Amino acid sequence: MQAAVHLGGAASPEVLMRLRYGYVALATLWIYDYVTTLDEELPFILEFSWRTAKCLYLACRYLPFVYLGATLFRTLDQHPMLSMCETYYSLDSYLGGVIVFAAESIFFVRAYAIWDRSRWILWVFIVSVILLLTPIVAILVEYNSSTTVTDEIAPGISGCSKIGEGSIIFVVYVLIVIGETEILLLTLYRAIVKYQYRRQGTNVLKTLIQHNIFYYVCGLISSVFLIFAIVAFPPSYSDIASSTQITIHAMLVTRMHRELWRSNNESSYPEQYTLTTFHAAAPYRSV
Repeated sequence: MQAAVHLGGAASPEVLMRLRYGYVALATLWIYDYVTTLDEELPFILEFSWRTAKCLYLACRYLPFVYLGATLFRTLDQHPMLSMCETYYSLDSYLGGVIVFAAESIFFVRAYAIWDRSRWILWVFIVSVILLLTPIVAILVEYNSSTTVTDEIAPGISGCSKIGEGSIIFVVYVLIVIGETEILLLTLYRAIVKYQYRRQGTNVLKTLIQHNIFYYVCGLISSVFLIFAIVAFPPSYSDIASSTQITIHAMLVTRMHRELWRSNNESSYPEQYTLTTFHAAAPYRSV
């Protein structure tokens, strides 16, 4: 059964022209963040071995360049072909999905580590990925096929614009919130158990909890806003809201991962959880 298509029409040409400034500002913010934190990143990358968390970090750090680059090409192209507009929109949706998946996976790796790399927690994650990622991929495929794209933002004015989209896309953001809630609860439960056992928290563990709560709140607020934008506004508004969410997700998770590294390095006493915990080989052992 085909998903219902929300045909809110395109935003006015004046609004679409102003949205271009928003995309440029978003790309500028990302580049600024990258340049100003590059001195932190170089030792961070060089000291880490090639493990899952490092690969996920690099995906969150560098895929947004491709994602935002495609977005800028789509937005600023003065004489686009319709086929290229469709390609840009499809590329944005899939790349954005990969970036968010990598960001969420980093937080699972953290939860997995403080659960002492438990076998059953790993299986919880595998089952969750199957149950959440399968409908997300199916929805993205359906969404891209049902999206109505034009190469004119107004009669006589060329430019890529979306004039209709599948309203089922809001389910993706609901599923993302469900995944974030699961990771947060796993982390909080284990942290409480460890705190009661040790009667003191470690710097790394405290940092983990702060990061997870802040990231969850940001993700929840942005997802609720996006669902509202999808339902209430023309598709072009939800596009820039989605791009903002993806960029902020990537920016938050990369900054938080580097901060976790600094927290570990600045600790003046031995930690139970160190950054090596997140990059060591994963022996299957039970809690």
